[in-house]
Amino acid sequence: MNRQDLRPVLLTIILYATLDLLFTWVSLYTRPPGSLIGLFRSADTIPSHLLLLAAGGVALGLISTLVFRRFDLGLLVLIPSIVVLTDLDHLPSALGIVQPIRPAHSFIFIALAFILVATVIRRPDLSFAVMSGFFAHLGVDTGLFPPLSPVSFDYYTLANYQAEFLALALISALTAGYLGKRRATGKRYA
Repeated sequence: MNRQDLRPVLLTIILYATLDLLFTWVSLYTRPPGSLIGLFRSADTIPSHLLLLAAGGVALGLISTLVFRRFDLGLLVLIPSIVVLTDLDHLPSALGIVQPIRPAHSFIFIALAFILVATVIRRPDLSFAVMSGFFAHLGVDTGLFPPLSPVSFDYYTLANYQAEFLALALISALTAGYLGKRRATGKRYA
């Protein structure tokens, strides 16, 4: 894989991070008074949490490449990056700004990210890799999340849905691997 092949992956990472920060910024203004406020994780737990998230992303990237017997450095970089970058929505808390809990951990966010990557980057494999990283993140997280933010800040516990999120992450990673292999072999997407 050369630098030219990694360009769409890096653009996808930048696009995702930008959308995450935009979503977080919008949530600061759309949250209703009295919505649950997020606190920044204690500094001593951050490295282990990020390591767990990244390891899960690497595992998904490896699964997607091993199943289709095609090494894909792009998926091995993109999926763990997305898993970790999903926590960018904690940035206001880190800066001491009062914010709603996990504003970019929403289905509206991932739908927009998926569509944005599909239309701007024009690589369905990367759109599914983004979805895989997002759902892997939700599958590891615990606590509350607003599934429809920034439209609604009703909160639900992540723990009740971790198995479903991890299944969605695995299915999305396998789809990304399949589409990546088809793209590399020159076959048209079906």
